[in-house]
Amino acid sequence: MKKLWSLLLVLVLTIALAACGTTEDVPEEETDNAQGSTEDTGSEDTSWADVEAAGTLVVGTSGTYSPITFVDENNNLTGFDVELVREVADRLGVEVEFSRMDFDGILPALRNGQIDIAANDFAITEGRLETFDFVIPHKYSYGSIIVRAEDVDKYESAYDLEGVKVALGSLTSNYAMFADNIGADGVAYDGGVEAILRDVINGNRDAYLNDRLVLHRTLEGFGDDRLAVAENVKYHATESAIIMLKGNTALKERLDEVMQELIDDGTVARLSEEFLGEDVSQPVDKSEVVGLDGK
Repeated sequence: MKKLWSLLLVLVLTIALAACGTTEDVPEEETDNAQGSTEDTGSEDTSWADVEAAGTLVVGTSGTYSPITFVDENNNLTGFDVELVREVADRLGVEVEFSRMDFDGILPALRNGQIDIAANDFAITEGRLETFDFVIPHKYSYGSIIVRAEDVDKYESAYDLEGVKVALGSLTSNYAMFADNIGADGVAYDGGVEAILRDVINGNRDAYLNDRLVLHRTLEGFGDDRLAVAENVKYHATESAIIMLKGNTALKERLDEVMQELIDDGTVARLSEEFLGEDVSQPVDKSEVVGLDGK
């Protein structure tokens, strides 16, 4: 009988412990994670501390967009944005590591954390500001077109691009967006600008859209008087800047501080005159510039 009572007592205790265990058996770290899901949004921003600790600023760029970012005759990466970033890194006291990639892959690389910042003449737009942050603008400009010299007078404004066969460097660029908004027939090239210019000369395309400063330097390098920039075509006034993932506030603050120094002491003006032929550090007159939306 005593043995039976002992067995019953053990059974009762076992059932009681099992019932209590439904809440106490949850691992402690899982409880912490559940509570921390809202705390993560307020986590400390270590974007600058991480760069400083690594001693290296990793920068995404294409290396195929002269004179902004390109490889020179000695196989060295250079250009307006490239040399400006080198100045920025030097004043921050860190090394700079350039990661070359296709233009269309740069922003995804920022999202994935493969690079810290990107420098490739990125214009500040409302769409990009939803996901990314920008440093203080260092380049002000607007878009224009290269056409056959004999056709320059046909283009009195950007509105004359409606229905025109135009060449683009990328289908994801703002120039491609403008071409679509204005009603142009746009085709993107991945074989480089020389292929584009030859197609314009040969009549396969009638115009090449890009930043006006880039277009002028492109023609200087190409050296063919059958082509010209249609100066009356002005669209998409731009403010270009270094771009980074939104939320990296600490890194942005340090970059803003240094960029302002470079603007104030004339470094930006000097580099832009070297690579673009004029000082681009001041805003342009937008009164005659058609908007990105084609209006």
